[in-house]
Amino acid sequence: MIPYEPGDVLLVRFPFTDLTTTKRCPMVVVSSSAFSSRYGDVVGLALSSYQQEDTALALEDWQVAGLVKPTWIKPLVATLASTAVDRRLGSLSKQDRKRVGDALRAIFAPEFLTIRENDMAV
Repeated sequence: MIPYEPGDVLLVRFPFTDLTTTKRCPMVVVSSSAFSSRYGDVVGLALSSYQQEDTALALEDWQVAGLVKPTWIKPLVATLASTAVDRRLGSLSKQDRKRVGDALRAIFAPEFLTIRENDMAV
């Protein structure tokens, strides 16, 4: 299994939120390569060529990432088996990685973004 890196853009079979089917679409990796190596899975956010309401979700350097048309971050998180990956398309620019971070902060409750291992001690 190839350990995918954070910011890699992959072409995957992404599940619909109701889990009835999948659609082949790009996804940006948000998990570490250590996670992928250990579990054989990859965690990512969907990417879409459909314009999203939030303009902050638009990728600036979509061509650099190996995408063929203007692309937006779709705030849908999925954990996929590496077998769901068709191929790697490219990697996000530093500027677009910041946009992914902003999208993740909008998805997750703040208290889960600040937990450290020391905070979980009983």
